[in-house]
Amino acid sequence: MDKKIDAEYWQLVWNKFKSGDQTAFKTIYNEFSDSLFSYGARFTSDRELLKDAIQDLFVNVYTYGSNLKKPELLEFYLFKTLKRIIIRKLSEKQHYSSIQEVPSLFNLIFSIEEESFSEEDDEAIQLLQREVSELKPSKRELLFLKFNSNLSYVEIGKLLDLKPDTVKKQVYRILKQLRRKIGAEVAVFWLMCSKT
Repeated sequence: MDKKIDAEYWQLVWNKFKSGDQTAFKTIYNEFSDSLFSYGARFTSDRELLKDAIQDLFVNVYTYGSNLKKPELLEFYLFKTLKRIIIRKLSEKQHYSSIQEVPSLFNLIFSIEEESFSEEDDEAIQLLQREVSELKPSKRELLFLKFNSNLSYVEIGKLLDLKPDTVKKQVYRILKQLRRKIGAEVAVFWLMCSKT
């Protein structure tokens, strides 16, 4: 779906939800719950904490939805809110005195369960995994958002407190670095692997 049409569709769904349409809320939940879980799982392996965070997110949306302003992009709003809830829950669980003390975590794990890949492909995927794991968590999050969401550079920048040009340059530099270390086919493996 075209990004503009997609944004218009979700604005329509959001407006229906705000006017009390229960089906619209279910549509939002069904569309975004899996991608939110995938995104949140990069911050914590505590599945119960993550499920609670997603539940809190949707309870808040449901409870206060009619008072919430219309988000420019629903996916951006949900990702940003979930990230904030997870960080708050992690800081409470670990008894951090401030949000800044929460360790910066973001894991990317590649798994391809297709038998059509050769042993050579498996080695390249393992090499890609190793190289990506050595990136800073903020860089891993940047790549995840670029290849696993419909967010624009502007929206990714807002989510990560970066300028859109900085986001674009960082993605380019990270991929260039990975290509140099792994080889030209890194982009193909990245796209195959990152959609999990």
